[in-house]
Formats: sequence, structure tokens, C-alpha cells
Amino acid sequence: MLGVAAMPTAILSEREPIGGGLDRVRLQVDETVAATHTRHGQYVEVRHQGIAGDADLTIPAAIRGYFAIASAPGELSWDLLVRDGGSMGERLRSLPLGTVVSISEASGKGFPVESAHERPLVLAVTGSGIAAVLSTIGARIEDGDAQHTYLLYGVRERNEIALSAELEAMRMAGIDIAICLSREHIDEPGFYRGYVQDVASARHWSVAGGLVFAAGNTAMVEGMRNATTALGLRPEDVRLNH
Repeated sequence: MLGVAAMPTAILSEREPIGGGLDRVRLQVDETVAATHTRHGQYVEVRHQGIAGDADLTIPAAIRGYFAIASAPGELSWDLLVRDGGSMGERLRSLPLGTVVSISEASGKGFPVESAHERPLVLAVTGSGIAAVLSTIGARIEDGDAQHTYLLYGVRERNEIALSAELEAMRMAGIDIAICLSREHIDEPGFYRGYVQDVASARHWSVAGGLVFAAGNTAMVEGMRNATTALGLRPEDVRLNH
């Protein structure tokens, strides 16, 4: 019987808290694995085989998780945003730097960033889903498309917002950012009460002829398809990364 091929490995090299209950984790990958990351918004499966589970047997020794790759295609380090919940996320937040983990090649069809060049682009994300669009935002800025790029970032409350410094840098570069709070009202510029799809309908952005890249839960994605009429778009203009 043929054996199962071993998964590639990566080294956990850096980790930092970025707010909102998230850490940015950096994995060093080899050139062969890096070459599989060809599209913005792709994701990776991470596995780790521990020595044993926890004392209550609620966390198994071997666990896995899927994470969007926040870094740009082709880089030899893959940045992941992991939250304080979920077995693999918790393990990546606590393993010693230098630990070797198993990873898959980059997966998913990613986002067609080249198709949106010189066109309006709405990025609709919830929670840690912002990881899936970070490299797209960087590409839009580099390509001179920041002025017609719009980010809808949905969280429940202000204390769940991650990457505050990066968000401010995006604003300074010309990205139009709407922070969508589902459980809290903040009377400050850039903050809106409601779910991502509801704020999208109410913003009246002029994005006809553009696209929507969405990363989040099913309700948000379907809501964005329903909101396309208010944006001057069609439901088929909403693209997913998987």
C-alpha cells in the first residue's frame, strides 16, 4: 500500500499581539512552498503534533487549523492572524519560537486582484477575515488604486479592532475605511453601527463597474450579494477566495 506523503514544514519565527484578541504569527517557509502562494487571499492548513493532550483531554495532541495568508504572494514568510480561541490558534499563540509545524501548500483560488486594477474595489471582511485582504490592500496601494479602494471591517465592539496602526496607515494612503460595529455605537468619523452588509448599503459609495472581495461568515457574504444593487453592482461581482 502506498504511504501518505509527509506535509511540508515551517518554522514559527515571530509572534506579536495586534489588538482585538489577535496575534500576528510568522512562519518561515522554504522556496518550494512559497512558490505555491500565487494569489492574494489564499490560505494554509497548519498542523502540530503535541506530546500529549491537556489534562482534561479537551485539547488533543494533534490539532489542525486553516488560516488566511496575510503576506504577499511569493514571500518566504507567511503571516497568519490567529485569535484567542480555537485549538490551533491557541497553540500557535503559545508554542515556543523555533517550533516546527506542518503546513499545506497555499490553497484556494484567492482574489483576482489584477481584474480589479483601475476599477473600484470593495473589501468586505469580518473579524480575523481581515487577514485575507491585507496583501490585496498593499497591492492596491502599490498599484496606485488606493483612492478607489473601500474597506468594510466588521467587528462586534471597538475592543475587537485589530491592526489599528496599519488601518491608520491605510487611511493615510487613501483607502476609504468603514469600521462596522454590530454591538456598539461610536460617534466618531469612520465608525458605523451595523453589520458589514448593512453599512455597505448605507454608504452610497460610487463603485459601479467595480468588484467586491469578501471574506467572512456566510451571512455576511450573502448580505453583500444582496447589497450590490445599492453599490451599483451585481451579485456576481462578489468574489470569494475559496
